[in-house]
Order: sequence, then structure tokens, then C-alpha cells
Amino acid sequence: MPATKKLPPTPQHAHEIDDPARHTMAVGRVLIVMVTALLVGALLNAPGLRKTAFGQPLGWQRDVAVFIADRLNDVSTTLLLSEPRAGIQVLAGRSGDDNVDLSLPSPTRPADPDIVWPPPKIAFSPTKPMRLAVAGDSLSVTPGESLINLAPGTGVILPTGEVDGRISTGLARPEIFNWPAHLNEKLAGGGVDALVLTLGSNDDQALTGEGGVGPLLSPEWETEYRRRVGGLMDLVTNKGTKLFWIGVPFMSNNERYDTRYQFMNAIVRSEAEKRPGKVVYVDTNPVLSIFGGGYSQYLPGPDNTFVQVRTGDGIHFTRAGGDLVANAVLKAMGETFDLESWKNPPTTKAGSPVTTTTTSTTSPKPTRKSAGKTPGKTGKSGKNK
Repeated sequence: MPATKKLPPTPQHAHEIDDPARHTMAVGRVLIVMVTALLVGALLNAPGLRKTAFGQPLGWQRDVAVFIADRLNDVSTTLLLSEPRAGIQVLAGRSGDDNVDLSLPSPTRPADPDIVWPPPKIAFSPTKPMRLAVAGDSLSVTPGESLINLAPGTGVILPTGEVDGRISTGLARPEIFNWPAHLNEKLAGGGVDALVLTLGSNDDQALTGEGGVGPLLSPEWETEYRRRVGGLMDLVTNKGTKLFWIGVPFMSNNERYDTRYQFMNAIVRSEAEKRPGKVVYVDTNPVLSIFGGGYSQYLPGPDNTFVQVRTGDGIHFTRAGGDLVANAVLKAMGETFDLESWKNPPTTKAGSPVTTTTTSTTSPKPTRKSAGKTPGKTGKSGKNK
């Protein structure tokens, strides 16, 4: 018999012959599914995406992200697709996490700023202590801890809690953290006699939110920043709380301080001067430098030694530096409140103490004061020490 011709072996997967049309269709379907899933996910999480977009660094990328996120959020809200996310946040105790509050209060001072009515000093004692709160950006943390540690030694200052420090925050970008809204809620129930606030070190940038303008330090910027500072001051003091605002201190970057923070400090100082007896501007530069000569990393300490008062970044404080700032605040409080008379109460002829009220009964006469003018931008902080 003639030899049978062997056919080549059949491939194991011969039935799976490449079909370009079939592969193209599969890839297309996968892409459609992926895009649909991403779009649905974006709509379900639109409020969070919007908040993240607002929190990005200023620039065209942020503008584009905010534009897209706003429209996604509008669609999500209309279709009620954001409700499941909101419900989960409520169950987790994080209701309102996605809110972006861009509103900022305006000043509410009396119509005639030239008439000054300094209120009488309030007297505190161990039986009626001064209730203290400390808050602000990252520069508030170490000095605030020092202040809370030193408070018991006064016998009359009672901290209401730990330092409410929020890094990278200020009045420039309320979408990242809205200080007026936060303090309005924090002080709503009363119970705070004095608030020590440190803000400004993150505000040397364009202003976003309600009334936002740029560029930095332009006349329009100054007007809006002044409005925000004055509005926050009035919001706090209208709650019956005295405000001690700590200015931005000298820093190792002299040019940045001279051209930005010195000007911003002048705005805060002038707004505080319009509110005597209510707002106190605390300038810590005299205690953080040698003879007021600019930034100092080290300062003379006890036993003729030098102590490091600023950290390596040239901005923040060591514990020793925090103690210096805290003592400067305590001094300002001693000039604003009566923290000492309880130590020597008046006595009768029989030697028994006389009961005194916590507030002076003598009302000072009104005085007239010129409204502060626009601060200049001149002046130098000095060279490094």
C-alpha cells in the first residue's frame, strides 16, 4: 500500500484563530466599561472631588480641576447620586466633610471709628479664672503648648483645651480651612474669655474665596485682606472674647519677611488698634531677636550661654523659643486684664477681706483717636544674627 501522507499536527487551540475584528470589539467594550465605571465613580464622589480640586495649589491646573469638578458636582446633586456618600459620612460622624465654605465676614465696628470706649479691665481670680483658648496655623503649636504649660503658674488662667493648630492655613484660602466659620462654631457657646490666635504665615499668596483677588500685596489685595482681618476680629470679639493676635515673627528669609510679612503685620496691627480693649496685637520680635535686630537662631540664655530658639527651617520655634512667645503673651494679658488684685484683696478695719466684683465699676471717659492709615511697605528686618 502506498504510504499515507501525514498531515501536520493540528494546533491545540486551532479553533481560537486570531480575529482582528473580534479583538477590536473586545477592547472597545472594555474601554467603554472602564470609562462608564470612572464616570459613575466620579459622580458618586463628586463632592469630595470638588473639595480636593479647590485645595490644589493655585494655578491653571487648579482652575481646570475646579471647572470640571463643579460641573460633575452639579450633575451629581441633580441626580441625587451624592446622597449615598453623604449618608455614609453621617454614619461615620463626618458629616460636612465635603463642604467648601468660601464665605468670609466683613468688619462690624461702630459707624464712628474715631470714638474709642475702652472697657474696664476684667478682674480674674482662682475662684473665677480666665478661660483661655489657643488656635492658629503651625506657628501657634509650640508657643501655644508653652502658654498652656505656664498658665497654671498664674493661678488665674484656665486653658479650655489643647492648641487648635491647623498647618498650612490662614485667611487667604478659605476652601482649605475656613477660620472665621471654625471660630464662629468654636466660640458659639461662650465660655472663652481670651483667644490667642496666630495667623498670617501662609497668607502671602493670592486670595481665593468670597472677595478673592490678586496679585499679592496689590491695592486690591490689601483692601480684601484688611476686610478679612477686621471681619475675623469682630466675629471673635462679638462673642465676648478678647483676641490676642500674634504677628508673624522675623524669619531667616529676610527678603520674604521684609517684602511680605512686615506689610501684613502692619495691616493686622492697625486693625487691632481700631478695637482697643477688644483686640491686642502681640509683637514677639522684640523677644526673639538681639536688640530687635532681625532674625536670630540663638539668643543669650542663663549662665551666659546661647539657647536655640528657632528650628532649622528658620520659621518655627524650639521649646525655648515657644516659652519666649508665651511669656510675651502673658505680659500682654497682664496689661489687658486684672490678674493680680486677687492676691491682695482689700480688707475692713477688722481685717476681714472685702468682697469685690470681677469688673471695675469705673467707666473710663471716651477718647478720640485717628483712624489708622494704610501701612507702608518700607522698612528692613535686619540681617541674620
